[in-house]
Amino acid sequence: MCIRRISAAVVCVVAWTALLFWTTSCSKPLTEAQEGGKALYELNCYECHEENQLGLKKVPPKLHSIFSHHYLSDGSTPATDAEVRQVVIYGKGTMPAFNGRLSEAQIADLIAYLHRK
Repeated sequence: MCIRRISAAVVCVVAWTALLFWTTSCSKPLTEAQEGGKALYELNCYECHEENQLGLKKVPPKLHSIFSHHYLSDGSTPATDAEVRQVVIYGKGTMPAFNGRLSEAQIADLIAYLHRK
């Protein structure tokens, strides 16, 4: 009976250690650029793309894994850094243009963050 308890405890410790190793190795910390992009995302994008807090009739697309697809949500624009940059600068559909509101460096940080999102 005592051996069973020890065996169960060892199994639990091994499982927790494996889980801890897996979660820490899979979630690399954000780079400085990605941290800046995350802050910009939360300030400028989150309200519409995550929560639709403005009550928009046409809900903007979620931006999770945007670069894992071949095309953006319109189905015809390639999901590339250059195309996303153009959408951020000039807007698209109901999305406003951020030209002049974000610097080139800020747009680059935002795109770096979207690669991790």
